[in-house]
Amino acid sequence: MPVKITVIGGGSSTFVPQLMRLFVGSDMLRGSTITLMDIDAHRLEVMDRLCSILVEREGADLRIESTTDRRASLVGADFVIAAISVGGMDAWERDIEIPAKYGLYMAIGDSVGPGGIMRAFRHIPALVDVARDVSEVAPEAWVFNYSNPVTSIVTALRRCLPEVKSVGMCTCPSIIRRPRYMAEWAGVDPKEIVVPAPAAGLNHCSFMLDVRLQDGRSAFPLMLERALPPVIRWGLETYGVLPYCWSHVTEFFPALSQLVESYRGRLQGLEMQYGLHVHDMEHERARGIKWERLVQAWTSGQERDVTLNVLPSAEAIEVVEVMEALLANGHALHGLNVPNQGAIDNLPADAVVEVTSLVDGYGVRPVHVGALPEPLAATLKSHIAAQKLTAEAALTGDYKTALQAFMQDPQSQARLSMDDIEKLLHEMLCAHAEHLPRFA
Repeated sequence: MPVKITVIGGGSSTFVPQLMRLFVGSDMLRGSTITLMDIDAHRLEVMDRLCSILVEREGADLRIESTTDRRASLVGADFVIAAISVGGMDAWERDIEIPAKYGLYMAIGDSVGPGGIMRAFRHIPALVDVARDVSEVAPEAWVFNYSNPVTSIVTALRRCLPEVKSVGMCTCPSIIRRPRYMAEWAGVDPKEIVVPAPAAGLNHCSFMLDVRLQDGRSAFPLMLERALPPVIRWGLETYGVLPYCWSHVTEFFPALSQLVESYRGRLQGLEMQYGLHVHDMEHERARGIKWERLVQAWTSGQERDVTLNVLPSAEAIEVVEVMEALLANGHALHGLNVPNQGAIDNLPADAVVEVTSLVDGYGVRPVHVGALPEPLAATLKSHIAAQKLTAEAALTGDYKTALQAFMQDPQSQARLSMDDIEKLLHEMLCAHAEHLPRFA
């Protein structure tokens, strides 16, 4: 079924090849147009060449086009996939390192905490602009956002442009539909696991409420008898539910964000509790450079082995499966980030949650999964309050609201005095001023 798919952030040398693997492999998307859009003309040109080579060598019935004009890229789109990074790795590095000076140690820093809030401040205005264009030139299009922090971004999109069909996407919830890990933890054959498992929570802090075997038994008791990743064991023993986005989950609980090594002025790479290490931008940059060089070799003709088999795995990227379910009334269940609307009993109805959702010809609807353990819901409600304030501050550029978001953040509450919260906010706003014109 020919459609137009626009990729905002289409110059990405890591994400776009994974998407292309899915586009080429989809029979349903034959005859479709893939429009790549990016503000970086050079990176965009490279990815255009790579995608065109792939289409030619695989004999795929797809049309590739590219443009730096965002609005033009969206005209007539049926689906929009957004994956942007305002400020890139340098900004991400500041999101990790500046809070560390104040004693806040976050493993990744892209979801919650001061780093996640600042990332939202950078990303929300840009993505609201995308959604506004969609509302004007492609009002029936679905917008799938992969940019972090997913929850705050979708909260802002739904608030500003409720008429736009925006859905938050993440690779983490793909696990609820794939039994391999669950079977390994329970010590059973994957065929014995009932999937998809019911999921509930917030993006990067969501949980399988149960994992069932084909005979009706819960797999949780079997898991607790075996060796498990530390964060999984913590979730099962503490709340009786299974966290599935391990390193991210620890950032939502100040007591879990503890260093094993001593902080000596640089946080990246240090060991944390639960067998985790702080994200290291040097490793990220090295990986990115390696991949970019390979892409350059492919597109320049130095390396001719450009086939789907050499592209990175796209197993956890479910956006094409979601699109196919919408197009073909597929009645598929996926873990998606959408307004709660009563799906999770003890979280606010208007909160954006990550929850098992039905995707079919009528759209995307959250499935009622029941309640989270009450103590866990209480923690998530604090984050929801901070995320709503974050979205409001990003949209308005209001300093007082930004300060309230920092004050509401559980990490800042647990570790910092009021004076330090204000100093940290000021330092981070100054450090990111180039990308925060609304706070000028």
